[in-house]
Amino acid sequence: MFNKITNWLETHRLEIAIALLLAALLFLSALPMMLISIDSGYKGVLWRRFFGGTEMERSYGEGTTLIFPWDKMTIYDTRQQRETVVFNTISKNGLSVLVEASIRFRPLENYLPELHRYIGPDYINILLIPEMGSHVRNVIGQYEPEELYSVKRTLIEEQIQQSIKNGLGTSNTNESAGHYIFVDEILIRDITLPETVRNSIEQKEQSKQVALAYEFRLLAEEKEKLRKKIEAEGIRDFQSTITDGISQKYLTWQGINATVELAKSNNSKVVVIGSGKSGLPIILGSDYTAGPADKADKSDKADANKQ
Repeated sequence: MFNKITNWLETHRLEIAIALLLAALLFLSALPMMLISIDSGYKGVLWRRFFGGTEMERSYGEGTTLIFPWDKMTIYDTRQQRETVVFNTISKNGLSVLVEASIRFRPLENYLPELHRYIGPDYINILLIPEMGSHVRNVIGQYEPEELYSVKRTLIEEQIQQSIKNGLGTSNTNESAGHYIFVDEILIRDITLPETVRNSIEQKEQSKQVALAYEFRLLAEEKEKLRKKIEAEGIRDFQSTITDGISQKYLTWQGINATVELAKSNNSKVVVIGSGKSGLPIILGSDYTAGPADKADKSDKADANKQ
């Protein structure tokens, strides 16, 4: 028996060598399809051609995996991803509004086989964006264009976030994005209104600012009026005090103090003593500041001269 096998191998040696060479070439050509490398942050879902299709029990982690060449491994990015989308929405009064939103999300690793079977690798365009657009449209539809153009953008983002959270949290069916995808946040990057509406809102805001400027100016004028009134009352009270409360003796006393202070000064000075009875400096000792007695003496001298 052994001799027969040996003789057969010797007889068909060339055919066997060719067959082994072809098998080696076939293996080498199929090797890239058999060795699957999965990078960090990715996971794979295996589809078996002859053993039931998509493997639903598990997904394949990072590293190198060997599969049959007729099977297929689909790689999914399981890290945080960001997608920027422009949604065409309708405002409360029926005007078209373009909303540019940025969505941050990641697929849920435990549900990758189901995502692959029921949705596929294009799940972002098939499932995520349409469902996010539905929440954005529901929130935008509650506002007038003027409100969208104002500072309510933060409030709109919070409402969209809450709408998505409520929607994904209560939707556990295979048709919902919440069953396969975790949405971390959605940010409103830009809200574009029709040009005519935007111009109208800008003109309205400019008119409002002009009105506020006039109102501020009127308020300032009212305050200036009150200030001038208080200033006038103060001047009037001061003049009344000067007229009624300052006596000749007080003025004489102040003049004496001024003369003493001038005498004490170390600076070079000339003190001019008045010729009046008070003996004060010429300003305070002049006839202008003379008391009633001085004025009476001058009047008597004038009468004597006339006689």
